[in-house]
Amino acid sequence: MRYAINALFVRWGINAGTETYVTNIVRPWYENQPSGCEFIFYCNQLPPWWAGDRPWFRAVILQRAKRVGWRVFYEQLWLPLVGLSSFDALFAPGYVGSALLTKRQVITVHDAFAWLYPGEIGHLRSLYWRVFIPLSLRSRNSLITVSASTATDLKRLCQIDHHQIHVIHEAGSHLSVMNEGGAILERLGLEAGKYFHCVGFFKKIKNPYTILKAYSAYRATVGNNSANKLVLVGHVGSNVGQEIAEYASKIPGVILAGRLPDASLSDLYRNSAALVFASLYEGFGIPILEAQELGCPVVTSQSSSMPEVAGDGALFVDQNSASEIAIALSKVSEKAEAEALVGRGKLNYEKYSWQKASNMTLDVLRRFKR
Repeated sequence: MRYAINALFVRWGINAGTETYVTNIVRPWYENQPSGCEFIFYCNQLPPWWAGDRPWFRAVILQRAKRVGWRVFYEQLWLPLVGLSSFDALFAPGYVGSALLTKRQVITVHDAFAWLYPGEIGHLRSLYWRVFIPLSLRSRNSLITVSASTATDLKRLCQIDHHQIHVIHEAGSHLSVMNEGGAILERLGLEAGKYFHCVGFFKKIKNPYTILKAYSAYRATVGNNSANKLVLVGHVGSNVGQEIAEYASKIPGVILAGRLPDASLSDLYRNSAALVFASLYEGFGIPILEAQELGCPVVTSQSSSMPEVAGDGALFVDQNSASEIAIALSKVSEKAEAEALVGRGKLNYEKYSWQKASNMTLDVLRRFKR
């Protein structure tokens, strides 16, 4: 059977969440041929893990797809009319499939931002998703969601038949094999166990201002000399990100680390007093599992998918309450509480596997035949 993969939306090195997803779902098919399967990988540039075409897996580079207008053209017209003529099914891991294909599509929708928080991804993109996600899920096409929470949102918002939906959880194991020997701590002037950290921080959906207010309250409670530092990780690109970074830079104890390579991020998790992941909304929440695998306590929100992903391996807070988050920062700093969270977190993490997710995704694709 032959499958096409639409990775035209991925900007390698920038799309952190969806890039992680595509890499961990698709790369196993590239490295070891699944029985009876061939793939063509449509992209705007080759991924960093690419080592040349394989007999069963080749890439087609459409550089123009780096521009939004061209990508829409390729996704909605070129792929269904030209690119897919000899394939059994299309896998679209980036929210949107083709409205012209009423069958033989498997589409992964990672969240419901387009409906619930349209400003977070831009109103034009939100409009595109709100129109084309329902259209591309007509008839016999299949939807993969990365959490039951997201599945519930999409059933309600898009009126999708529940028989079309497959919940396939993500995982966090891609950081476990990486280690740079603690060099990131030296570069940032950190001491192991003496800092909290946040990832993907410079977006409003990550709840930055409430978290920073909570951190200031925590410092005031425990005293500046005893307080852990707060390391903020993430790409600062948009005007909103720059405003958040400027605000954060004025708060004592806060360190802006920027976007970090995976090896540095792995070390940051391993030595952190806690991951603070009190987002307003998440479609899944990979950082929760990254932390749990690497022995880092987790403070996270009670909303959307986060309780589903974290299980009982996290300290939950009301994401709208700075005082509650501040109390949680003090509580997670206690040795007994931290050790209990780490133990429960590791047990919870064992339920998730990228290899399992990749295999389950392929099983959905195998259901389609020309």
